[in-house]
Amino acid sequence: MKKNSFKLVELALYYIVIFFILREWLIPIMELTKTGFIGLILLFVAISLLLSLFRIHFIISWVVKIAYITWFITFIYGGVFFFSTEGMYFIIDDLQVNFAALLQGDWLGITNPFRTFLFFILIWMLVYLIHHWITVRMSIFYFLILTVFFIATLDTFTQYDGSFAIVKVMLLGLLITSLLFLKRLVIQSNSKINLIKYTKLMAPVVVLIGVISIIAVLLPKSPPQWPDPVPFIQSATGQGEGIEGEGNGISKVGYGENDSRLGGSFVADDTVVFLVESETKQYWRVETKDIYTSKGWEQSNYFDGELLNFAPDETIRHSLPVGPEENTNMATVQVLYPYNFIIQPYGMRSVDIDVPNFDNQTVELMMERNTEKMQVLVNRGVVQLNEFTVQYSKPVYLYSELQNPTEQIDASITERYLQLPETLPDRVRELAAEIVEGRETPYDQARAIELYFRQSGFRYDTEDVAVPSEEQDYVDQFLFETRVGYCDNFSTAMVVLLRSVGIPARWVKGFAGGDVVDNNGSMSTYEITNNHAHSWVEAYIPNVGWVNFEPTIGFNSTRSIDFDIETDVEQQDELVAEEETEPTEVIEEEREEQQQSASQGNTWFTNVKEMFEQIKLFVIALIVLLIVGAVLLYKWRGKWWPKVYVKLQRQKKIDESTFESFYLNLLKLLEMKGFKRKEGQTLEAYAKDVDMYYETYHMTNITKAYEQFIYAKNSTNIDFDKMRESWEYLINRTTS
Repeated sequence: MKKNSFKLVELALYYIVIFFILREWLIPIMELTKTGFIGLILLFVAISLLLSLFRIHFIISWVVKIAYITWFITFIYGGVFFFSTEGMYFIIDDLQVNFAALLQGDWLGITNPFRTFLFFILIWMLVYLIHHWITVRMSIFYFLILTVFFIATLDTFTQYDGSFAIVKVMLLGLLITSLLFLKRLVIQSNSKINLIKYTKLMAPVVVLIGVISIIAVLLPKSPPQWPDPVPFIQSATGQGEGIEGEGNGISKVGYGENDSRLGGSFVADDTVVFLVESETKQYWRVETKDIYTSKGWEQSNYFDGELLNFAPDETIRHSLPVGPEENTNMATVQVLYPYNFIIQPYGMRSVDIDVPNFDNQTVELMMERNTEKMQVLVNRGVVQLNEFTVQYSKPVYLYSELQNPTEQIDASITERYLQLPETLPDRVRELAAEIVEGRETPYDQARAIELYFRQSGFRYDTEDVAVPSEEQDYVDQFLFETRVGYCDNFSTAMVVLLRSVGIPARWVKGFAGGDVVDNNGSMSTYEITNNHAHSWVEAYIPNVGWVNFEPTIGFNSTRSIDFDIETDVEQQDELVAEEETEPTEVIEEEREEQQQSASQGNTWFTNVKEMFEQIKLFVIALIVLLIVGAVLLYKWRGKWWPKVYVKLQRQKKIDESTFESFYLNLLKLLEMKGFKRKEGQTLEAYAKDVDMYYETYHMTNITKAYEQFIYAKNSTNIDFDKMRESWEYLINRTTS
């Protein structure tokens, strides 16, 4: 194989490994931001690497990359082809909007297409930087460290599980580090190598990495020896779930995305998030989750990311029943917190969006079919609304239908909503069977479970709420050990009990009704704060569909039932929307006490924050000076590093074990002073150039000894004392 062809194959091998490492960067970003089209983004990475591999002229390379980015943005966000009039107008209009936002400092006004453009530019720059590291520095160490740190940070602070990703990155990192180390050895020794020799040298390394990987996977692992520090950090700042297993962690109440680890206490937060003007108080639904993990809730991908799109004012199709059209009401929602989802009343029919800023733009509603979470898209990018109007007709359930379960439930519903972990203790199933004993219909069984918590000594509390240990089940701990908790405890327990007796159920998140702050005729204005963030239950009742249940003590359900047949439970069962949907006064007092204790507990944090505000400018100036100093030290390392190196090495002895490292470090110091070996130049020729410059013979003598030591494997005739003299002479000349 020709030399140039071998270099191309060698570089291609590096780039293949780099491609898979970059893939581990993109996967968590795509998962956490719920961004699609990862295949097209990886294609851009592949194109960038290929252009670097074949050293395509930078003008052509730029044209290809910009054309691809433009095509991606117009196709994905505009739904048009770039080389068309619509595509050109789309790009021009988007650039005008974003340049105006940048000039005005309106960072929230930047559109999703422009953010995507910046993301592609970041990938472009990263690929160029990696190309420089591989071809010039021949070291990828810092990039690997950064990759591991990036994945570990996401694994620690987000719901992304990076355990396997870190293993893959480490294996790929070992492989490419070995390849680059071999490359450096070949260059330093001025050896010639072909593909066959290269394969023979690398085969043992690849086999060794594979064997070590298999052994590492098969060997038993010890459990963590240190407690997880993240909950402690979050607890100290009043944000997290506390120290795992101790039950004394404090989090802040409010709507959140991650429910994989439930439990722990929380402090109140009176931040107003919505103002709603409507005739009645009701629950405001956001999303559902279906997989109980024994520690919390996760969302399955049952519909494989399927989305339902609706135009404003279009009738919305979802899984919940809707009341008659003649009973349609309207609720106007004013968003005061940066939530980008639509809060949904029961019986929602449509959503009206009347915002002048969106004129002449494509506005649509998007519902994730898995969770039924609804967001607003403008030009296919998710936006936050300041105001919207919801039309709804609250369903009224006929008691006769609730008590007549003749429907054969669809298999897709039972398959998805009867899931329970295999580790669920048997006593939970036994308790569920005991609660519903004697109840004939699914609705009566669900009501029995709903009322069980109010009749069996459970207590609503937000303080000293336990967090299950690694061996404990969240629901089992609540039902049989603590019997104390808040909405997450009660609602999760009810879903598990319902599923245990064969009733499909799902966990629902959203907000309770809020507090009345104003009245205008039949309309009332409700103030919804973070304190009203809530979770409850929806159970599938044959012949009726999904029905909401409220097991949390101090809260009342908002379902309406028409008792069209005589029954003895009418008074007990009839719960209307106008009733209170908040805890009792006792619980409100507890919240005030929590606020007071949390305020006292966070005094030290407030003091630290105030002290930082006072010295903020000094800290910023110090950081800037440190950065500038580090840059200057690195830039002028050729002046100070040789002197530091000499002081560090002067006490060391040159002998058979250290001679090679002394010589190689001498080459690096000479390179810093400007004596860089030419491509293809032998060590002997290089030594003569150095001696000619310094008018000496020391570099030639030490080089001959080095070649004898390396190639002849003979050190008997080497006088290491004289080598020391030659080395010190050259060091003194280079550092003078």
